[in-house]
Amino acid sequence: MAPHPHPQPTRFAIQKARGRGWKTLEVGEDLDHARARFELMVRVNPRAYFRLIQLDHNAGADFEGLEFNWTLIELYDPTRKGGQGGRVKPAPKPARSTAKRAGEKVPLPLRFYVTVILIGSLIGVLLYLRFGAPAH
Repeated sequence: MAPHPHPQPTRFAIQKARGRGWKTLEVGEDLDHARARFELMVRVNPRAYFRLIQLDHNAGADFEGLEFNWTLIELYDPTRKGGQGGRVKPAPKPARSTAKRAGEKVPLPLRFYVTVILIGSLIGVLLYLRFGAPAH
């Protein structure tokens, strides 16, 4: 008879959007602490996408202890304007596995990237003309 695994506590994770996926910044077992850290991260970096999720251990997974089902608790979207300042609270939904959500798309701030590249190129050309061009 196989031993029963010890039940794992519910955990809460704070994630930040990175490219086409999400990077987990913190994981903890206390919801109030996780909410406070989530608020702090939003205040520190209000132009980034953040989400607070609940992680429930998936006891029926092939990889014991390594797979979790997650539920969105709160999402911070900096492009949304409104009374909540970009916060989105989801409607209650059943938990989903992280494997099913691997194809999530996160919009990138392309205007910002193009502006930085153009300014950097302009500075490079000006420096070349000032210091790098051969004197006649």
